Amino acid sequence: MAGAPRGLGRGLDALFKANEEPAAAAGATTPNTLPLRMLKPNPNQPRKAFTEEALEELASSIKAQGVLQPLLVRPLKDGDTSFYEIVAGERRWRASRMVGLREVPVIIKEMTDLETLAVGLIENLQREDLNPMEEALGMQELKEKFGLSQEDLSQKLGKSRSSIANTLRLLQLSESARGMLQNGTISAGHARTLLAVGEDVRAEMLDRIIKDMLTVREAEAMAQYWKAHGELPPASGAEKGKEAKGARPAVSLSERMVDIHTQLSSVFSGKVAVSGTEEKGKVTLSFSSQDELNELLARLGVTVNG
Repeated sequence: MAGAPRGLGRGLDALFKANEEPAAAAGATTPNTLPLRMLKPNPNQPRKAFTEEALEELASSIKAQGVLQPLLVRPLKDGDTSFYEIVAGERRWRASRMVGLREVPVIIKEMTDLETLAVGLIENLQREDLNPMEEALGMQELKEKFGLSQEDLSQKLGKSRSSIANTLRLLQLSESARGMLQNGTISAGHARTLLAVGEDVRAEMLDRIIKDMLTVREAEAMAQYWKAHGELPPASGAEKGKEAKGARPAVSLSERMVDIHTQLSSVFSGKVAVSGTEEKGKVTLSFSSQDELNELLARLGVTVNG
């Protein structure tokens, strides 16, 4: 996210049509200080993972220089108990507790639940480098809560529309793959290669990425092999697995075999896979419904009773 344009202020003004008064109107221009015990994190905070190493680095900086940027908080009540919910700055709050601070600078502002959600999401999406899954979930939440299009998100977050679309596509992953992306077991690059193959082979491909510790480039080669042959490269044992993810995907079809694949694909509505050479190979015609099967048999001139 480094280098992304920062349009936070203007983005929020555009997003909150009913909130056009400047922060001064809510008395939010002059930072106050509040005891840490009066602050509570937002349960809907989009960031779910706080790495210990990053917090320790921030804590060291706070210990040496103090909290340089105030936290944004809103006043709330729980029965007779008053407290302040952190809208933006939970990392600073956590790091401040680590070094034993008793109070931190804050900007207090009355905000609705939706405003709080948007500010938290946008602040994280633009500045705190969420993991890819948190980023996708955050974008989707903004999109649904505020009825935004991908173009709207592009303008609000200072990201290209293609970047928004690619991030949102990660939500098409299986729950297992999403969990692995969120905890860092696989990268966003690995995740995109999974989306490049059919759903029927994604679980197997994910398993092989993990077991064989494939690089993104090796996973991309596996996806390219699937596109050319309609199946994943064969793998049996670690040595053959390495061969499959490296050498096998590099095999390309001859021009004539590519032409055969194109012609067959234009004739059959189901998925067509062609592999091998003109001397030895395989043609696979797939169907996903009874109608497709009947069409396939008719085009092949095959009559089956019953």
